[in-house]
Amino acid sequence: MNKDREKKILSEILNGDEVAFDEFYEEYFPKVYKYAYKRVKSREVVEDLTSETFIKVLKGLPHFEVREYGGLDVWIYKIERNVIRDWFRRNIGKETLPFEEEWENKFFPILNDPYVTMEVSEIRDFISNALDEIPAQYKEIINLRFFGRRSLKEIAMILGKTEDNVKVLQFRALNALRNRLKEKLDEK
Repeated sequence: MNKDREKKILSEILNGDEVAFDEFYEEYFPKVYKYAYKRVKSREVVEDLTSETFIKVLKGLPHFEVREYGGLDVWIYKIERNVIRDWFRRNIGKETLPFEEEWENKFFPILNDPYVTMEVSEIRDFISNALDEIPAQYKEIINLRFFGRRSLKEIAMILGKTEDNVKVLQFRALNALRNRLKEKLDEK
């Protein structure tokens, strides 16, 4: 969504336009939901975190200003990141139930060939398990960059770091993931 469209939608939402809110929600819901899913694999928790994020976004909208870069989506990710952190702090040591179905399968068509579907699922699980075994800071960088499709500048704003720092962290994160994947392959 470009900056002019963001300004228009925000103005319409603040004036109570339900159609504008629907457009806003349709644009950002899948992104917010997917980011939460990458962090927490329980449908109920992901739904709660997504709802809480949107509530905080709506409460903060009157104070939000569209900027040249790092627009609305970066601001939303910052809010969501804090919501997720707060949830983890409140739930340290508590176990959550596994996600009943893969998020991607709910929103994207299932492949026709069952062997390809099984292979893709195994690869996704293999990478996901390796991601779970690298430091959380590295996992977050990889999730934002490659699954969230955020630019380095946007990641820097979300994490409150410099762009150069994010580049270094991304390099280290990819090395850590590569090494962990090699180790897991050697174990097989």
